[in-house]
Amino acid sequence: MLIRSPMREKLSRGEPVIGTWNTLASPLVTEVMAQAGFDFQIIDLEHGPFVLDQVHLHVSACENGSNCSPLVRIPANESWMALQALDQGAHGVVVPNIQDAQAALKLAQAIKYHPNGMRGFTPFPKAGGFSNQRTAEYVRTANRETLGIAIIESLTGLNNVEEIATQEGIDVVYFGAYDLSQALGHPGEPRHPDVVVAIQQGAERVQMLGKCAGGFVPQSKDDVKWLLDLGMRFITYEVDSSILFRHIRDLRDWFTTETAK
Repeated sequence: MLIRSPMREKLSRGEPVIGTWNTLASPLVTEVMAQAGFDFQIIDLEHGPFVLDQVHLHVSACENGSNCSPLVRIPANESWMALQALDQGAHGVVVPNIQDAQAALKLAQAIKYHPNGMRGFTPFPKAGGFSNQRTAEYVRTANRETLGIAIIESLTGLNNVEEIATQEGIDVVYFGAYDLSQALGHPGEPRHPDVVVAIQQGAERVQMLGKCAGGFVPQSKDDVKWLLDLGMRFITYEVDSSILFRHIRDLRDWFTTETAK
């Protein structure tokens, strides 16, 4: 049962948070990364080999003795997808390709109960503690703690960033650097100057409205420092598969060099 979101607590204090994209669909990998200290993990149903009925395993892996908030990226801005993720205990929903206020409102209403939204209601799944004994308390907690993260991936979204960010229920605006690199005519070049400037300007507009911005996929401490200097507070460090791959590859390259001497 969602009691509190440690990540929301940090964001409400103006503190940055750091997490990763979870694409390997292994609850044990999820638990390792949670125990290691990430503030959040984005369980990626858009690009990872997840299925909806396994989300609860990753939620439990995050909550097992750690302060890691499990977020779920659903593949589309569909209320039923958000409902499935949240009822299994997700602390928030990440939605791709939000382009305007109407899409942001749809996301916000899908994750909140009445009177804040239109989320379908039952107290009996994991999110509600499997019973209706504390229903009123659960509704208040869910409406207060559940996070909404909107991803901007298009020029239309960039142009409408203020109306997206000001929507009640949108806590984080995330700039998808790879998709925006395509939209700006530089596919596969998220560090192209045109892409960096566009995202930096978008993040500044979000911050001026008092909301939290995120973007890019930093792969080093220097990358993380760069994003913090840009004012971003929602840091998506690496991808689980890349963390594993890069660590082993670096070790293998060193080992090859050492044993060739």
